[in-house]
Amino acid sequence: MQNFEGITNTPNNFERLFAIHESIGFDGNLLRLVEATNNIAPTGKKFEITDTGRSILFNSPNRAKEFIASDDFITLKSELDSLVERFRNEILLAALIENVNIRGRIIEYLIAGEDKILRQEIIQALQKNEKGLPEFRTANELGDYHRVFERFITETDVKTKIMILSSNPKAYNIDKILGFLSEEHTVFLFYFVGVDPTRIANTVLISMFQEDLLGGTITLKHWAGRNSRGVTQIEGKTVESLIQNPRSNINLENADTFLNKLVEL
Repeated sequence: MQNFEGITNTPNNFERLFAIHESIGFDGNLLRLVEATNNIAPTGKKFEITDTGRSILFNSPNRAKEFIASDDFITLKSELDSLVERFRNEILLAALIENVNIRGRIIEYLIAGEDKILRQEIIQALQKNEKGLPEFRTANELGDYHRVFERFITETDVKTKIMILSSNPKAYNIDKILGFLSEEHTVFLFYFVGVDPTRIANTVLISMFQEDLLGGTITLKHWAGRNSRGVTQIEGKTVESLIQNPRSNINLENADTFLNKLVEL
């Protein structure tokens, strides 16, 4: 293969390509691989955008800018930060888990999980250094933290970044994000938690349309089902940069171009 999702298959790009495939994982590819090799009829359906929905969708970068400039943004960041502070010790313990997927799911559940009993079981297992953690499945939702304000409906995806490791976090299902942003008042954000070996380095609440984040967003159509626009990843170095130096700027022209790209997939 000469080119993968716009990245040339050359030695200079091997590290970037490896990070992409590492984050997808075997399980994430298996069903799509079976479908592709056996010509199985695809399941699911691409999100179909109406004329009204398109107008709302393409106004979403403006909504994001308005939200970031509002007191609601400060409130949301404060709520998430208070959860991180509350479970700081447990987050640092979970950061020692080697399996990147389990580690991320555990930390994200500590911060945004809704089942208090399950969260307490996870905390007890971490504190006792038990080998087996409680079995649980995270809902396959767009975001981890849902918050409704008077003027905005927000979904926030919580992502953990171990600062000494290189990895590309999974982002969002493209059809789901298009469907969500085609509804009035909707805003989608990422909440990045940067973790060093002994401390929480920083927390950042950021729009999906932030200029650097948009530039580091990789669309993965290659392994998607034929009735899907695919999914996205974020380059780890972009996340690390934003954690170290938070920025909230949104380039509306770039955001419009990006949305057009997603719609046309």
